[in-house]
Amino acid sequence: MRSYRQSLNTMADKILKPELLCPAGDTEALLGAIAGGADAVYLGADLFNARIRANNFTLDGVADATRLCHAYGVKIYVTLNIAIHEREMQTVLDYVSSLYSSGVDALIVSDLGAMREIRKHFPDFELHASTQCTVHNTDGARFLHIRGCKRVVVARELDRANMERICKGAGCEIEAFIHGAHCMSVSGQCLMSYAMGGRSGNRGECAQPCRLPYRICGKNGYFLSLKDMSLSDHITELSEIGVSSLKIEGRMKSADYVYGVASTFRSMLDGGRNATVKEKAHLSSLFSRQGFSDGYFVNKIDSSMLGIRSEENKAESRNISGREISLPKIKLDMHGVFKVGMPSVLTATVNGLTATVYGDMVSEAVNAPMTEESIIKSLTKLGNTPYCSGNVKIEKDENIIIRVSSLNALRRDCINKLLETSREKREAVYASTYNRYKKTVMRTAVFSRIEQIPEDVSYFDRVYVYLDRYKAGGRANGIYMPPVILDSEWESVEKMLRDAKADGVIYAIATNIGQIDRLKKMGFIISADYRFNVFNRPCVDYLRDEGFDTVIISPELTLAQARELSGNSVIVYGNIPVMTTHKCIIKDTAGCDRCNTYMTDRMGASFFCEGIFGHRNIIYNSVPVYMADKMDTVRDFSHHFIFSSETREQCAKIIEAYKRGMPTDKKIKRIK
Repeated sequence: MRSYRQSLNTMADKILKPELLCPAGDTEALLGAIAGGADAVYLGADLFNARIRANNFTLDGVADATRLCHAYGVKIYVTLNIAIHEREMQTVLDYVSSLYSSGVDALIVSDLGAMREIRKHFPDFELHASTQCTVHNTDGARFLHIRGCKRVVVARELDRANMERICKGAGCEIEAFIHGAHCMSVSGQCLMSYAMGGRSGNRGECAQPCRLPYRICGKNGYFLSLKDMSLSDHITELSEIGVSSLKIEGRMKSADYVYGVASTFRSMLDGGRNATVKEKAHLSSLFSRQGFSDGYFVNKIDSSMLGIRSEENKAESRNISGREISLPKIKLDMHGVFKVGMPSVLTATVNGLTATVYGDMVSEAVNAPMTEESIIKSLTKLGNTPYCSGNVKIEKDENIIIRVSSLNALRRDCINKLLETSREKREAVYASTYNRYKKTVMRTAVFSRIEQIPEDVSYFDRVYVYLDRYKAGGRANGIYMPPVILDSEWESVEKMLRDAKADGVIYAIATNIGQIDRLKKMGFIISADYRFNVFNRPCVDYLRDEGFDTVIISPELTLAQARELSGNSVIVYGNIPVMTTHKCIIKDTAGCDRCNTYMTDRMGASFFCEGIFGHRNIIYNSVPVYMADKMDTVRDFSHHFIFSSETREQCAKIIEAYKRGMPTDKKIKRIK
């Protein structure tokens, strides 16, 4: 059974083969990952991870898992991939301190504020930028790398050509998902679970409303439920284009699943090949949603990507018999030295690692001297450890005596030293520098279309319109960037930006980290959209230090939580976008001749769907935020408005209602 790579690989082998990164939702799955051939595993501890419903690991469990993984030559990465509240930041640092001291190889982080604090207090702790950072282009990956991330996990929506551009141009390790579930929403850009039921995907609590049926243009179906992805047909391509790590999704999956998928991809990687027909059938039998899709990677984005977990799929998975997963023992070479009047010495060597320990003094035997066989018997009682005895060499004087308990202690100390992965504990104290950034209150508005903008917009300090819909003389002095820009799309985007700048536009709302450097270089005054998932002060600090003039904080924050970030901007009106899709659901239902439609859920709630730049879609919440009659509660913030499906006349009425503080009798959402 292929269990681990360790130092058996040559250096050339390591260069040619990407890392195989496997999930572990519990201890059994961890064993399955190692036994299946993982080069590295990723797991979550009790706090701050995006699979909060997985069994996960205690901090002590992480330390045990780290020792086990390192014994088998496997790296271990811990997820810290949710948005962090301000009041949690000290707890986060304490948590990171424990992970650091336990010897974890890297943290997978999504919150820019947490990333900032970890870099400050633990500069040598390796960071990987989570896929929740929404990296779709080289600029985004390079931005994160320059600011301290050794690795970037790119978005699942990338095609081969754009993934290759990032691999060749980012200057850092690139990790890509190759198998498992993926969301309809663009990575890191989904608020639907929060909007529909208060369970935040950005906080690890997603209720998966995308798996439910909806009605669009008279058609009923599972229009938001994608098949699981599988790039088993593209392993050689991924290796060729320079992907550093191939990631399997599945921290909610069983040990059988993890072992089965890991061992299948291990065989492909070791063989330098793609999947066979038999292997693809095996992967499907482990878990699928009416098969798999590679639609994003091959740029075939259509209705064939949709699928649900059918009864047939469930039955097929049930037929996979459970197996007892155990790890093979690792041969351990030992060298013991026992000289009269000297401390006992034991050196153990395994896969290039060596540990030497010293024990009790060796005495001269009066009678019944200890034999070499009896010493070896005590030293090779390796029991519940990853090791079994290999070559054992004993150097001793003729007539010696040493207690068996001393030999046992010598063995235990040596094994513990081999398994020891801990670093010196480092304390970290959280202190934000946020207060220096407080600003005068402003009013800003984003309009989806130039035709929406009323004649009189003097109520607003800044008026933004979607970049690809900007027109000169349309009363907009700002542009709103597309939420996704691939490397292949930058040429057309930069032309639109130059045209807008030539017309006198000076403001821009950035929606993604991959836009920051270009907007600054072109001289725009930039604001950070709510899509940056700003939950805490260090995140504000991070963005302000990068040159942002204003920051729109997350609409997921309560009013009490938002007050901790006063002086920034809150959304006081509008149907907030709850999902951005790389796949066009409008094309599948209403047809390409329509760019707008409505989607209705099982409860009758209606969600406006809009086609945007790049043939992508935005799905807006069914009810708008409305605070016209409650503006006194948000007086310490700048005020941001989102206009989506409204007509010009409706926009004018809403603006008037806010000027006069008028209530409404419509169904609305409040900032509470």
